[in-house]
Amino acid sequence: MWNKLKKLFNHDRYQMISVIAAMGFIGLLYGCETTAPSILLPGTKVTARELQAELELLTAKIDNSLADIEHKDKLKKFIYEQSLIVASSGTINPLALLTSLGTILGSGAAIDNIRKRKVIKKLEE
Repeated sequence: MWNKLKKLFNHDRYQMISVIAAMGFIGLLYGCETTAPSILLPGTKVTARELQAELELLTAKIDNSLADIEHKDKLKKFIYEQSLIVASSGTINPLALLTSLGTILGSGAAIDNIRKRKVIKKLEE
């Protein structure tokens, strides 16, 4: 049996070497995970799953920033409207002022809690 294998290897030596090299190359390609440069850590290579996690984290940060901008715009609009009312009438309506401030602060707190829950959920995954 060994002699038959030896004859086969001697007769088809280069074909056998090619087949073994090709099998080794295919095994190397199959066994190694593909990597790409990291978005958050320059110079670091990450896998597809890690890159997806970085993308989700960046998306959560962007959503948080947009919610913060929206909240600040609402506050600026409220201050502008109240300034117009005071300038046009010359009086301040304290009840309307307190109600509006309470609404803005309440919505801001709700948005902040939602944003925090999203970030915590993303980090736990």
